[in-house]
Amino acid sequence: MDQFKTIIVDDVRLIRKELKNMLNKYPNIQVVGEASNGEEAIQLISEVKPDLVFLDIHLPKLSGFDLLDRIDVDFKVIFISSFYDKFSAKAQHYNPVDFLMKPINKEKLSRAIGKITNLTVHKNI
Repeated sequence: MDQFKTIIVDDVRLIRKELKNMLNKYPNIQVVGEASNGEEAIQLISEVKPDLVFLDIHLPKLSGFDLLDRIDVDFKVIFISSFYDKFSAKAQHYNPVDFLMKPINKEKLSRAIGKITNLTVHKNI
């Protein structure tokens, strides 16, 4: 089973904590770091080189989109946001694995994790 080094980027500590607790149920997801803004996230992503980033779009200092435009590390993205209608069209330009609405639904999270697994299986063929 592939392990996915994962980072959670959200400006709300409680959301990061809740998502991390939800992800603990997935043995193939290893949360290796958290960031509360885009600048912290760029530094953390550059250091850790994650496989997967749960990324809020509306962040202080740099938006999630700005972060993706500035970083040169290859990873999969699952957007998390309360503003699907506002950001969904632009989010598609970044080829995300999924877009999860806050508060995060356990079933939708499970489907998103399944998509990561399926992408890895197809990539290895």
